[in-house]
Amino acid sequence: MIRTTQRLVMVLAAAILLAGCTSQVPNPVGETSPVAAPSDVSVSSEPLAVSAESATRPVPTVPTTPAPVKDAAGECSIETLDEGTLDGVDIERVRDRGSRRGATGTVSTASGGTPASYLVSAGDISERIADRFCISADYLAALNSVRRDGVDIESLFGGDTLNLRPTTVLGVGDQNGRVLHNAKPRDLPTQTG
Repeated sequence: MIRTTQRLVMVLAAAILLAGCTSQVPNPVGETSPVAAPSDVSVSSEPLAVSAESATRPVPTVPTTPAPVKDAAGECSIETLDEGTLDGVDIERVRDRGSRRGATGTVSTASGGTPASYLVSAGDISERIADRFCISADYLAALNSVRRDGVDIESLFGGDTLNLRPTTVLGVGDQNGRVLHNAKPRDLPTQTG
């Protein structure tokens, strides 16, 4: 009797544990989840290879990012532009140097091919994100000062959108699924989106 009860309890416990296991179904090719973005921003993607066995299942897409930009030493050299300041920080040239540990998220590019926004992956770190785009951590914080409460480790969540353009400070970015409305910097460049 005790052995039967133990077996029954083990089977029920296994069933309860397995009932909580789910997997996310990827979007079929061509479908995207609804995300607001400026009209001149596009995300490029290409389908993964599909085996004959899975031809009837949806095929996940893999976003592509621009090729890394490196100087001769392979190190990032922050480049300021003569375009004024944003929240007291000189405007810097943003360029994607490619995915790296601590900065593995997805990049959306503007019509000219420059990085426009960044979709944070779980485990990303603000300093590594700034390094990926060859900008200072202060400039990354200034770009996201209105719609977020910073880009430090306490305020960075997987799925967040970070703004990467000085002309879209008021229109791009969120924090943990929310858009904040912090005070505008006094030296805000003309906004396009």
